[in-house]
Amino acid sequence: MLRLLGLLVIAALAAVFTNPSADKLNAAADASIRGVTEAAVENVDIGGALRGAVSEGATGAYDNYFVVSRLSKPAGDNPLVECWGAFTQVSCSKIGSPE
Repeated sequence: MLRLLGLLVIAALAAVFTNPSADKLNAAADASIRGVTEAAVENVDIGGALRGAVSEGATGAYDNYFVVSRLSKPAGDNPLVECWGAFTQVSCSKIGSPE
């Protein structure tokens, strides 16, 4: 039981010290927005392409939960991309569509 507790403490400390920074999440979100914008251009969605291009480089809502972090970037008034990061890894997904 004590070994398990020690392992959990070590994993928690590793997660705290390897939590991705806001800059890394921002770069991943911008790359994801570029992908969404390119898909909108291919599908002849001019409004979506323009909103995506405008939101690229804009600051999003960054939350740091010590072991994981989250960043959501807007496209107009709605969030478009949400990125989660933990253990130096970042994963972004499209959560909304620009209307």
